[in-house]
Amino acid sequence: MFGWFGKKQRKDERWGDYNGKGIWYICPDRNTPQPTAENDAFRWMLRGLCRKLSDSSNELYDRFGLLNRNGSWEVIPDQALFKFNNAAGQTCYARYGLVASWNENSHSWMWAWGMPEGWVHPKALSVAQETRRIGEERNWQALTERLLLVDENEAWHLTQLAADLSGLPMVYRAKVNEINTHYYAIDRPVWLA
Repeated sequence: MFGWFGKKQRKDERWGDYNGKGIWYICPDRNTPQPTAENDAFRWMLRGLCRKLSDSSNELYDRFGLLNRNGSWEVIPDQALFKFNNAAGQTCYARYGLVASWNENSHSWMWAWGMPEGWVHPKALSVAQETRRIGEERNWQALTERLLLVDENEAWHLTQLAADLSGLPMVYRAKVNEINTHYYAIDRPVWLA
C-alpha cells in the first residue's frame, strides 16, 4: 500500500481523484483519497514558512560549510544526531528529528510518528510527535492523519512547518532508496570542541 508495502505503484499511476497537487489523506472507511479539511489560512501559513526556513537553512549550510561536495553527513540514530564533516576537515553535530518519509512514485507521505515500531529510534521522533500534538490541538487534519498524499513542494512545506513548530532552524532531506526520501528538521549545529 502507498508504495511502501505490497504492489509497486507505477510512476504515472494516480490515487483516485488525487492529481498530485495539495494535501490529501486516505479515508480509512473507503480507502480512497480525500482533500484535507485545512482552510486557506493554514495553506498560506504553510507556504509562508518556506521562505523563513529556507533562509535559515541556507545561512546555516553556508556558515558550517555543509553543502560542499567534499564534505560528508552521517546519521547517529540512537542519539538523534547528524555528524557533519565539511571540506575543511571541521566536524560539527546537530540534533535532528525525522519528520516523515515521502514516496515519489505514489506521492505518499508517512509521518514518522505513524511508522511501524522499530523503524525509527524513539529519540528521533520528538519533532514528528510535537507536530502531531499541535495538529490535534489546532484541529489540523494534515498533521494528524498518518498517511497523506502530497507533491514534493508540499513535502517541503510540511517539513518546514514541523521544524518551525519545534523551534528548529534547518531542514534537510535524503534519499533512502530508489523511491523514498526522508525529511528531517535539524537544530543549529555546534562545532566539535
